[in-house]
Amino acid sequence: MANNFKRVIDRPYWVETALANNAHAAGGSLATDLRNSISRNPFIYQLVSATVLNRYNAVTKAHSFIVSPALGGTFGAGAGCIFAPSMSLVGAIAAGSTTLKVTTSTTITAVGANMLANRGGGGDFGFMIRIIGNSAGGAGKIEERWITGNTAGTTPTLSLDTALSFTPASGDSYEILGGKLYMMSAGTASSTTWRSFEVATNTLASLSSTNLATTIATDHSSVALDEQYVPYDRLPGEGFIVGTTTYDTSGTTKSCLLSTATAASTITGQATGGDVAVLQNEYRNFQIRIVEDTAKPTAVNQRRIIASHTAGASPVYTLGTAWTVQPSTNAKYVIEYPNLILLWSSGTAVTYTYNYTPYTINNGTNSILTNAWHVTYFGNRGGNMGVGCTSFTSHGIEPDVDKNARHSFVWSFRGGATTTLDKLDIAGGTAGAWSNAVVYDGAGMGSITTGTGGNYAPFDNEGKFGYMNIYVASALNQIYRFDVKNGVLTPFTPTDSVQAGTAAVGDRVSTICVIDGDDRYTLVYLLNHLSTFGQEIVVQV
Repeated sequence: MANNFKRVIDRPYWVETALANNAHAAGGSLATDLRNSISRNPFIYQLVSATVLNRYNAVTKAHSFIVSPALGGTFGAGAGCIFAPSMSLVGAIAAGSTTLKVTTSTTITAVGANMLANRGGGGDFGFMIRIIGNSAGGAGKIEERWITGNTAGTTPTLSLDTALSFTPASGDSYEILGGKLYMMSAGTASSTTWRSFEVATNTLASLSSTNLATTIATDHSSVALDEQYVPYDRLPGEGFIVGTTTYDTSGTTKSCLLSTATAASTITGQATGGDVAVLQNEYRNFQIRIVEDTAKPTAVNQRRIIASHTAGASPVYTLGTAWTVQPSTNAKYVIEYPNLILLWSSGTAVTYTYNYTPYTINNGTNSILTNAWHVTYFGNRGGNMGVGCTSFTSHGIEPDVDKNARHSFVWSFRGGATTTLDKLDIAGGTAGAWSNAVVYDGAGMGSITTGTGGNYAPFDNEGKFGYMNIYVASALNQIYRFDVKNGVLTPFTPTDSVQAGTAAVGDRVSTICVIDGDDRYTLVYLLNHLSTFGQEIVVQV
């Protein structure tokens, strides 16, 4: 259904939702899946405390308790959470698969029969699975399908909605694109400070907190640089540049790039079309992923960080580490985010970088092991983050002609009762490059301080806006949106609820993609300050 909303004449408004199970309190936060397609997880997660994790179903409009996160430390200021859709369940495929049924050989947490065929968003869809024909006898293709059924157990057989174009071979791979919620507690860092909740199998796990601050405090601001996050007019899996060729043509056809040469540590792009217009190092620190190579199947699904690249026709991408299997000359590839979480915490200038992939990430200078934090992979910002620090990526935009706006920008309001806005360009150098205290329109609207939070919405309005709540005691909720393409902060439709009580840190704003046929809208959800009262609005302007 087309959007028939009339600007100025029709008035946007907030709608009251069912009361949350638990009130917002210091350190509490919200997180969602920022994919722009129906594959996105339908829940808004509410981390309430060290022992309470809830979720709000954006489709059915209901709240529910999930599990105790069993977080350590002293929950409060500094706690927070972030969702990342990739790398949740990866494994190998066994013999006996068909084009419609995939037999797994890698042990996972036991699942019930057909548990993977319903994500909980109204019952229409199961989880998306990526089938990778990368064994020695594989097809050299990647195709994605919906799971429509599964057997019970730790090595389930998975039924697919439509037939693959190839029969998966023993030793091929799969990735279930269900996602994980990553949760951080506050206080003294311990073995249970940083944990994940894997949504497909409802599994909790403790993760490494090595290299984090000794004491987690102040506030929590994080972003996920996930390969499934793409511009508003792309499909997850297509990356940042529209190619001149395609893959997964028997499923949901996706655009990709076609290489013209490869070497041990490089891959060369297109001479015409595709990535012919890239600027030098525009996508440094992003990843190359091989999505099809029928001539050399074992090269498929390799991911490598771009250490540097040339500009213009036939760009040469130099990789942080050599290929394990050098792709063939005409392999198909995409350029994507590198699957990292960036965190600003504990009143420091450090950019804490976490690798949630099952392999080492290496940009040629620095490397991060799987399940590890790094404090110099990206450089320090120009001043310490403070309470209210709020950050947005800019992956949803299309860069302007002159590329003053780029996919590599991460915007971060410094907080601490200031209006200071810093910008990290992850491609700006080997360790990125910060532009500190940048000039932006809207800086006079009020300081960013305790109680401020926000979330990016890369789904509509050309992927330009992130939404923020700026806490002002005894006032209506002050809602703003920040234009990540043009660097402008403007007021947005305010709610009719008063922000009561003493300001408490914690992110109370979340966004999720609303999908109506071919149309995509942004739903903004706000949990009121120190309250169970929630409201939501569908953005139409």
